[in-house]
Amino acid sequence: MMLSRYAISPFTNPASVEVWDTWFRWREHGVLRDASIETTWQRVSAALSAVEGKDPVRWSRCFFEAQASWRLLLDERILGSAGTPLAEWPDDPVALLNVARFVMAPLTSQASFAFDAFQEMASLAMRAVDNALLSRSGVEQGLAQARIGLVGMGDGLALLGKRYDSPAGRVMAGSIARAFAQGCLQANVRLARDRGTSCAPDDTSLAAARARDMPRDLLADIARRGLRHTHPTAITSQPQLALLANAVTDAIDPLDAAEQAATVRAAGSRSMRPEGYAFALARRGGCEGSAAIVLRESTHIPVAAQIDLRGAVQPWIDRPIEYPVRVSREPDTRAATHWQRLASAYHLGNLRWSHA
Repeated sequence: MMLSRYAISPFTNPASVEVWDTWFRWREHGVLRDASIETTWQRVSAALSAVEGKDPVRWSRCFFEAQASWRLLLDERILGSAGTPLAEWPDDPVALLNVARFVMAPLTSQASFAFDAFQEMASLAMRAVDNALLSRSGVEQGLAQARIGLVGMGDGLALLGKRYDSPAGRVMAGSIARAFAQGCLQANVRLARDRGTSCAPDDTSLAAARARDMPRDLLADIARRGLRHTHPTAITSQPQLALLANAVTDAIDPLDAAEQAATVRAAGSRSMRPEGYAFALARRGGCEGSAAIVLRESTHIPVAAQIDLRGAVQPWIDRPIEYPVRVSREPDTRAATHWQRLASAYHLGNLRWSHA
């Protein structure tokens, strides 16, 4: 399960190596403990699976392979400390699905999205945060704080040949979000069956699932068993994890020139300017025709288009998407008021701004 699985490094971005080495690589009393990123993943996977009552080795392998494929990214605090004497098990653990890594035949006319695998990974992400909470206390408390989110949406759409600011891009983003919601809900009910509920069956949970047109058998399970977690899906900004995963776009942000110009400053080390994941993939593998056009036109996306895509995703997410929107400069009062009205129509919450 270790180094022999890779012919080349899992890193394709030098800045990502520095992020891992600086923030997530275990050192103890000046001694290097994580020989490679695979060692980090193995350390975290073994710690997460330790609470499994049945077949912990299998679950450790699942967590390892999900991380090693860059499809699942676990909480920064867990990555940095799980399996060490100073393990930190937060009461609000985060797990992210990397949308970009589920695109098959990227940047080609045959590009497609692996919806089934994505949905299964959403279920595994839910189990990972549940295990983290059990590792924290050994008792059932604070389960409502689990957060499952997304990263790499901008890259994923570009690799599929979908413009971020197009109807096709919004439809695809909504379809991805629906698979995400269903995978998380399936695991939520399954965990309630196997480990107990943190909330009794109620009309609110059923109404939300019905509004999302979830399968009938899943609705029946919610009515019968309740849920393990309340409102677990939340899309929040996680720039450090996005950069670790070979510089994919943060959360559901579009590609942007700022992605290529982001500066990483490790304490006492050089600054690096990473190339975004989709751009690097295109450079290495070649990109022509319509795919090249989409990639080229996927930067500098207007605020209104960013809000529209968030609006396409929001119906499938439990909590309002309200992390900062990228802007080139602080909007004036008139523009901010207009964009807030648009965001409110999508139930996105209060807008905040991030200067690209």
